[in-house]
Amino acid sequence: MMERFDYSEDIKACIGRNREEIVRLGRELFRFPEPGFREVKSNEILTSFLFRNGIPVQNGLALTGLRADLGSGDGYHIALVADMDALLIKTGDRELAIHSCGHSVQTAVLAGVMKMLKESGLVDRLGGTVSFIAAPAEEFIDLEYRKELVREGKIRYLSGKQNLIADGVFDDIDCVISMHINGDSGTLFDVGSALAGFMVKRAVFTGQAAHSGAAPHLGRNALHGASLCMDAIAYMKDQFPKEAGLSLHPVLTSVSGGVNIIPDRAVLESYIRANTLDQLLEAGEKFDRCAIHCAKALGLECAIGNETGYMPLKQSDALNTVVLRQMKKLCGDDAIVRNVVSGASGDVGDLGYLLPTVQFGFSGVKGRIHSGDFAIADEENAYIRTAQVVLGTVCELLANPDLQVRNGDFAERKAYYLKRWLRQDSGR
Repeated sequence: MMERFDYSEDIKACIGRNREEIVRLGRELFRFPEPGFREVKSNEILTSFLFRNGIPVQNGLALTGLRADLGSGDGYHIALVADMDALLIKTGDRELAIHSCGHSVQTAVLAGVMKMLKESGLVDRLGGTVSFIAAPAEEFIDLEYRKELVREGKIRYLSGKQNLIADGVFDDIDCVISMHINGDSGTLFDVGSALAGFMVKRAVFTGQAAHSGAAPHLGRNALHGASLCMDAIAYMKDQFPKEAGLSLHPVLTSVSGGVNIIPDRAVLESYIRANTLDQLLEAGEKFDRCAIHCAKALGLECAIGNETGYMPLKQSDALNTVVLRQMKKLCGDDAIVRNVVSGASGDVGDLGYLLPTVQFGFSGVKGRIHSGDFAIADEENAYIRTAQVVLGTVCELLANPDLQVRNGDFAERKAYYLKRWLRQDSGR
């Protein structure tokens, strides 16, 4: 298609002026890895960077998150969304934080794009609004700490984006642009990938203890209920097609009793993953039925605990068309991977349910993602080409109203999301 506004020279000039500063910001953030809802130093670094460049910041969102806005507040509204948190890696008897999922790159690149939009005046010239939203706590870890924050009333949910959504931070947004590191080598980008959704189940079987030698018939074996349930779950998997991507691997995490005592308590826990929301919810309901009815069959009680995870990510095809066009300005088709179906999950899936969303992937690391040997190896691709793709996508969307996609059902979807997914009316 013909672009109605030639911004290529603006982007080239912006990248030339800011190349070193974006990389420097990324390196600084990488040196200060912090797990979810503890991103104090990361917040300080980003806030300082934005303020120095004349961009006001709204702080304290979902405890440690922030938002910065450019533009009139009218017209098409694009959110550039980055994760802030790091992972916790066990090394011997120590647990260390490390940015082994590349979130420091996201935040540096998108903060850098905001600086370039500000100094070039592109948003003012093109119209519309661009917001940078740095979200805490994407990694689903350190849950006891997060649950304590919930008990203290400091957060409501265990994920950063879930709190931001519930608090209305995305209510005025039309679309979301994000990106994430991938582990590829030999390519530069991926586009149109799908992420699985997940939920966490905990089934507690309760029976009656008894002497296993003298009077086992007086007991009700809770372990038998958990074992029977595992068989039922295995059979239940056959009720889903392969493309559902159902992943369900229950683990027995606690059993009472001893070799001469009939166990009166057994705990079965499992993640449930699936590629679509409907299939994920269906699998959750079937898990509950397996647990409850296996318990009843043996005269046991069963209590089921539910932990809300993340929704599957379905990306916007229309937005990805624009992203792909910007990638092709930097590389050939053979350097771009399309439509990867991943078993991984992220809370960007929750945004994708509510708003037109893209999260493209980029290469440039050595070592394994989520491991202690992770490092940024190709700064040119991780920081600079990625920034060019984002900046070009923002400009093309603002310059071409016919490319601007919105979700007219946002209010209805958010109401469903709060009630059905976050269970906001459940007293949680």
